[in-house]
Amino acid sequence: MKLEILHRPAKSASSLRPPILFVHGSYCSAHIWEPYFMPYFSEKGYGCHALSLRGHGQSDGMLSWASLADYCEDVVQAIGTLDEPPVLIGHSMGGLIIQHLLAQHRPRAAVLLASVPPSGLGSSAMHMSMSAPDILWQLGLLQSLGPEAVSAEVMGRAMLSPGSKCDGILAYLQRESPRVAAELLAPSQPTPVRGEGKPPVLVLGGDADMFLPVSAFRETATFFEAELEILHGAPHGLMLDEAWRKKAADETLSFLERSSA
Repeated sequence: MKLEILHRPAKSASSLRPPILFVHGSYCSAHIWEPYFMPYFSEKGYGCHALSLRGHGQSDGMLSWASLADYCEDVVQAIGTLDEPPVLIGHSMGGLIIQHLLAQHRPRAAVLLASVPPSGLGSSAMHMSMSAPDILWQLGLLQSLGPEAVSAEVMGRAMLSPGSKCDGILAYLQRESPRVAAELLAPSQPTPVRGEGKPPVLVLGGDADMFLPVSAFRETATFFEAELEILHGAPHGLMLDEAWRKKAADETLSFLERSSA
């Protein structure tokens, strides 16, 4: 299958750092990594690659039939194009996809940004129904009618911190697979990784996330015996938010350097 993979080479040709493969979350594509994370890590000496899952961006595939297992296959295909095991960085649903690949594909390291936890989005649905029912309604419109039917103001509030510019956010959004949207409520459990060869994992999230409560990040960190970093006041869209994207990238880089990745 032809998959869209964006590339940005490491600025330092002598760098011994591994490549990074970025995996986006629901309702978007690889292009969500272009404004900040790809140039940031390129400058730090990492070759950067961002995948659009099937049916997203310019990738082939029928979105209406896609499953989480299909998305995992897409990431495995993208890993196969690289010369060495990469660092995997995934956001939201992308973080859950990476969780399902850790046991068999053993990346150099993994960073799970505002990630769906192993148990799925049951906690998120309750969290949002109580704290932001209008956002839950807008997600339904996005799923059924596409980005032209949703409010930039509401989606900006869903993804970004107060005061951040939200005018361009709809350009990153698209429909998601209905099958995947259902699967995410109660997905199959990933395999916990233990013992020798266990890749270092960082779970990074914000306590102002409108989609996921802090308990979801704690669940993921406990499940994988991972490092946990909670950014106080940070929203769900850590790679886009102008107030938080540098902090999120800095924390990620610090973890990779501590892990020798």
